[in-house]
Amino acid sequence: MEQKFKVSNGFKFNITMSKKEKNLLLILFFTLLFWLTYQFLFIPQQSKLAALYAEKENYEMQLKILEQAISKDDKLKLEEESLKNNINEKSKKFYYNIDQPGLMQLLNTIIETSDLNITSMNFSQPSSLDFKGLEEINAIGISLPFRGNYNALLSFLKAIENSSKKLLVEHLSISRDGEDNMINGQILLSAFSYGSGKATDSDYYYINAFTGYNSSNPFQVFDGFEETEVTEDNEIYIDEVKRDIVYDLESDEIYFMGTSNDVTGEVVRFKNGKFGNSSIRAEYFISTAYEPERAYIVLDHKNINLKYPPQSIGIWAFGYGYSPVTIGIRFQDSDGRKIYIELAKGVNWTGWNYISATPPQDLNIYPLTLDRIYFELEGNRDDYGVMLFDQIEADYPKNQDVEALEEHNYIFYVVKPGDTLKTISKEFYNNESYYTKLAKDNALDINDELKAGKILVISK
Repeated sequence: MEQKFKVSNGFKFNITMSKKEKNLLLILFFTLLFWLTYQFLFIPQQSKLAALYAEKENYEMQLKILEQAISKDDKLKLEEESLKNNINEKSKKFYYNIDQPGLMQLLNTIIETSDLNITSMNFSQPSSLDFKGLEEINAIGISLPFRGNYNALLSFLKAIENSSKKLLVEHLSISRDGEDNMINGQILLSAFSYGSGKATDSDYYYINAFTGYNSSNPFQVFDGFEETEVTEDNEIYIDEVKRDIVYDLESDEIYFMGTSNDVTGEVVRFKNGKFGNSSIRAEYFISTAYEPERAYIVLDHKNINLKYPPQSIGIWAFGYGYSPVTIGIRFQDSDGRKIYIELAKGVNWTGWNYISATPPQDLNIYPLTLDRIYFELEGNRDDYGVMLFDQIEADYPKNQDVEALEEHNYIFYVVKPGDTLKTISKEFYNNESYYTKLAKDNALDINDELKAGKILVISK
């Protein structure tokens, strides 16, 4: 085969190629084309594909790790939930920060449904227990003197065993009473806290209580009361302001409370008083950090209600010497809002002194309930002392007809399960014989069975 080539200068030359040479040339051309295609097309694509496979494997590995982590997290969540439920169930058997109001409510419920006669509760100071480095556990002891029969005692102990909160019977003493197979003795219980933390306004420590001799009307007028004061001219001054006794501090249980573990003290009966047979002796020790702390004398359960605003209200206080504590009283309105009234900012007297202040005068917030006497100490201080208190009194303006305002000769009573006319007569008149009067005042037959929830009218 002859091939003709022409160069640029017009020179022509001929190349003769055989068929074999032509085939070799074609093979060389396709080989070069294949090499170029492989070198510049397939190799880069292979590298990119390998990189994509490596990236895919990396993502798959990360996905697997994430799935394992999610699975582990789900297991942890289930374990956490199980532990929370377990802790919650366990903690229900204990108290948090010695929830003593709840403890008293629990014991009262058991006592009310028991035939065992328990006249009082006495509480020890809360104490810390150390269980091999575990978190702090607090315990408080409760002493219950009792009288009854063996069956009543067994039923009471069974109720303690089945109570919603765990109570440990530390000690039980029994002696024969000598009549009608009766026994008497003392039960010592222990309650334990679970966890730790600062008490809130509703978490207090009830230290002790004393029992008075009888109940009295908190609004009983102190007839013929006249206060005398010696002036600088040694003249006798007669206070013409009508002053009523709001509460005489002579009866029932009164408790001491502290707003934290750093507030301790007690309340006891003191034989000598400004009025009546006795006064109360309040002993306190208050240690504060950055915030004020309070010690309370608790009157919550006394239902001391002021239906209208007096001109002033106060209390007789016996001081033994200087103290920086503020003394006051606390009210609550019908919505539970608390109102603190300062009676004396610091103690700077010795002997008996009547300290008072003006309560809110807005009729719209009445009635108010007087529920606490308090000592308050400012932050970063320590103080301790003793005070005597007697008779909370209210002053009314001269032109205010106190007797007319207090001319409520009847009260309402809602019948509770198990009430009878005789038990109600005993409660209000200290004598069962008034049950016929109760029946007459309420259009009842003396043999009628009282239904729970019925409202009775009871004359004072």
